[in-house]
Order: sequence, then structure tokens, then C-alpha cells
Amino acid sequence: MGTINDRRRRTTLAAAALALLAGVAGLLVTAGAPASAYDPVHTLFKGAVDRGDPGMGQTNGPVLTLETVNGQVIAGGNFTSTRPGGVAEGTGETGQGYLASFDEVSGRPTDFLDHELTFECTNGCPNVESPVVRATALSPDRRVLYVGGDFNRVDGQQVNYLARFDTTSGELLPTFGLAGNRLGVDGPVHSLAVSPDGGRLYVGGTFRRAGSTAPQRFVAAFDTASGQEVPSFAPQIDPTEKGKLWRNENIRVVSLGVSENGENVLIGGTFGIANGQDVQGFVAVSAADGSTLPGAWSQGYLRGNRTWATVIESGNDGTIYVGARSDSRGDLKERTEGVYRLDDTTGRVQWYANCYGDTYAIQPFGRDVYVGSHAHNCEPAGGMPEQNPRIRLAVHALNNETGVVRPYFVLTSGQTDETRLLSRAFTLTNNRSQLVMGGGYTRVNDQLQNNLVRFARGSARPSQAAVPSTTTCRRCARVRVAFRLGFDRDDIDLTYEVFRTVRGQKERRIRTLARESFFYTQRTVAFQDKGVKRGQKVRYRVRVSDPAGNRLMSGRTPTITVGRP
Repeated sequence: MGTINDRRRRTTLAAAALALLAGVAGLLVTAGAPASAYDPVHTLFKGAVDRGDPGMGQTNGPVLTLETVNGQVIAGGNFTSTRPGGVAEGTGETGQGYLASFDEVSGRPTDFLDHELTFECTNGCPNVESPVVRATALSPDRRVLYVGGDFNRVDGQQVNYLARFDTTSGELLPTFGLAGNRLGVDGPVHSLAVSPDGGRLYVGGTFRRAGSTAPQRFVAAFDTASGQEVPSFAPQIDPTEKGKLWRNENIRVVSLGVSENGENVLIGGTFGIANGQDVQGFVAVSAADGSTLPGAWSQGYLRGNRTWATVIESGNDGTIYVGARSDSRGDLKERTEGVYRLDDTTGRVQWYANCYGDTYAIQPFGRDVYVGSHAHNCEPAGGMPEQNPRIRLAVHALNNETGVVRPYFVLTSGQTDETRLLSRAFTLTNNRSQLVMGGGYTRVNDQLQNNLVRFARGSARPSQAAVPSTTTCRRCARVRVAFRLGFDRDDIDLTYEVFRTVRGQKERRIRTLARESFFYTQRTVAFQDKGVKRGQKVRYRVRVSDPAGNRLMSGRTPTITVGRP
């Protein structure tokens, strides 16, 4: 990332970060506070799409969940067709809805999961407007894809909101939703998680019954071999909290996670009572019987009476990540919308990165943690401060060891059919060579792309050139050269080289400057070029480069005669 050039500015931001983090000191006694404005280590994935990359395919509606397996990127959501990347709507449409696949190399839609998902209302069916795939999960051996959402038929076969597919053939497997013995659940599924040994599938949503035995509201477990529910796992989520805490929100379990040893299950959603105890949108329970875990797990991780855990992601190394959303109003200190990294056995906080703006996806990979959100203020974690007008980051990155924000600035925009899905990243996946982001948007970094995009490994070249301008004075022998700083989607420490061309002479580099450059803060640099003579006709241009050596050259200024304003 290069040398930090403005230590005073970074020290000031670090002090502000420490002050704001002190507001949650009661929870974060073990967490590291940001030591600088940005972590100087580069992210593994680029923050912009490569020029010439055909890109990941697109959908005509929001993408809510992603998996990468067997050479395929699997997308689920609220869409009715897919098409290739970079083309306009109506071109190359497949008509594949709700669950679809894309070749991970070419990005083009495939027929790997060519299935029809539907919803057919029978007696007492829940309020479902149309099929939607809300959650996916892979078995540990990656041979089975589990799918949940608002659907109860696959190719006409009853599945009761849960289905599973063979990841080699794409075929529908014997399902949990057999009609004869009332397996499956009786309402939409919003979250899935698989135990590390593959023996259990944990299911969360809005359902009131799981399997054929006593009610297991909102969360349940199924034995993956038999398809039968596991009645011993019976955490009790109170169904009466609507209106008390969750304005305009139904009670539901929207996120699930399992510890690496398989003994702890983490549950997130819009609920305020679990197993008879007051909680705030998050609870950790025993996989054996669903009882609430004691010790550090009992602390109140989330604050604000309308805050809940929206995403739970295992690090597969004894850690687990929890991200949150808050509809609370008032003091930001009462909102915990960022990301926790926890010890998945004890619940101890290893770090907490507070970026204000709801968190929807977490993808730890090596030394990075990529966060899908609509973050607008990451200053408490050492990143972008609040802007006016507000800027929302679709993806930002954190240091996996410390939680400090890294330079990574992916933006989305565009209106979707669902106003609540406006310009947001809802899901992330990677196959080690690329990071794929799904959500509800029509543009990524100001480029047309609907609801899916991918970022390759490495460092992207600067996204905006440094644009120069010139002035001179009457009868003088100098030129004032000014240029607006460029920016880069995954770097802030940029180098600027200024080149001068005198008519009839070879172009020369006359100045090299290093400046911290941010896309959200437009700054201008100026200097006096005294290496010219009166009457010379001169032009200038500026080349900006990042620490990886990627370069972007500006256009040349109009010709100016020195000494003639």
C-alpha cells in the first residue's frame, strides 16, 4: 500500500476512532482499537472490475444468496430471468428464475440448475406473494446444496420450503418436504446452516412447525441422513414480540451459524425473548437441546431496541463472525451495526468493527474480511467518515486480525422493484480467484451491471485520472499547474507524475508527488513550473499510479504560451 504520508491526519482519525469505540467498551475489553486511519496491507481482491472482463452474469431482480461449487456460482433470490454480463435487459435472457447458476470462469448463465420453483397455496398457507430463494448452504463435503425460501414445489414436487440438490449433476435429491409424513416446515425459510460433520441442517425462518411433532417455532434442526427433524433441539423463540421491539418487522430467524466443534448454534433475527430470557436479536444455544449458553455468550453484543443479527458466518478456524442491522433512532453509540469476530467456543469478543449502516454479508478469506452492507460511516473502525451528501459503501474490507478498515471502496446504485432492496449488497462468495457480490442494484462503481458482479484477485488500476489545468501570467516565465487528485478503489497511497511537453521538444517528467487520495474527498494540488521560458508553447499531463504499479494517464492540457495569460 506504500508509505503513509500524512501521519498527523491518521493520528487524529485514530483518536476519534478510540473515542467512539469507548462507547462500547463494556463489550470490547478484549477487542483491538484501530491504530491508524487505514490498514496499510493490501486486500486480496480488486475493488473494481477488470477492463475487458466479460463479467459475471446478471439477473432481473435482487440476488439474496450465493454459493460457489463445482465450477458454478449459484445464485438465489427474487428474480425471474438471468442473462450474460455487460448486456442490456432483454438480451440473452434465460427465463431461469429464483435459483440459477453461472459458469465461474466465463460468468455466463448455465443450465446446471434448470429447475422450476413455484408456490402453490393449500389450506392455511402463509402470506407468500411469489417464490423467492432466501438462503443456501453447502454440505461440508460440498456434494449437497441446501436451498430454502418462499417456495413449496420444485418441478412440481412438494418440498415444503426446503430442497436439496446434487452439486455434481444438479439434480433434485430426496427432500425434507415429503407430503406424506409432514416433514419440512410450514412457512418460509430465511436462513440455513450445516453442522461441521454434515449430520444436521439448521433451519430458521417464519415457520411455526417443523417436522411432524410438537411446534418448533422459527428455528429447527433436521437429520440430513433421514430427513427427520431433531426434536431434542428445541430453542424457544417468543412469537409475541411484534410491536414491542420490531416496528414493521415480523418475528423471524434470519441468520444461523454453528461452531467448528458443532456444539454451539448461533441464532439471529427479529426477536427479543429466547428460552424465556430477554435478548436483543441474537442468542447462542446448545446444539444438544437448544438451551441458552452461559458465560461470555450471555453478554449483550447488540444494542438499540431494534437491532438484530442479520448474518452469521463461520471462519472455520475457531472463530465466528456476526453482523447486524439496526432500525434504532438517536445516538449512534446505541447502535451496533458492524461486525464482531468471536471465539466460537466461548463467545469472547476478539474484535468489533463498527461501521454504521446495516450489515448483510460477511466473507472472511485469508487476511481479509469482506463485508456486504450499505455502510455510510466507518470512522469508528478507522475508515470513511460520514459524508454530506451521504455515501454508502456496498462492500468494504477489514483486517482479519484486528478489525481495522482497509482501503476498499465498492459502490452500487440504482432502483430495484423492491424499495427495501435499494442499492445494497446482500451476499458474497469466493472461489479463491474471485469475489462475487450479489444484491439489489443496477450499477457498480458507475458501470451498468444488474445484481451480480465479480472482482478478481490483485490490485485494480486507478479508477479516476488526475485532471490537470494550467494558467500563466503576463510577461512571466512560469506556469501554474494544478490537478485534481484521482482515486483508486483499493488503494489510498497514490503517486502522481507530472509531464511537460514543450513544442518541438521531447516530453519530460518534471514533478513527482505522493498523496493520500480518497474517492469521497476531492482535493486539488498546485505548483509553479519555473523550468520554462517566456514564449514557449507548453502542454501538461499527469500519470497516477498505485503501489502495485497500475497506472492511469490523463489527457493533455490545451497548449498555453508562457507569459501570455
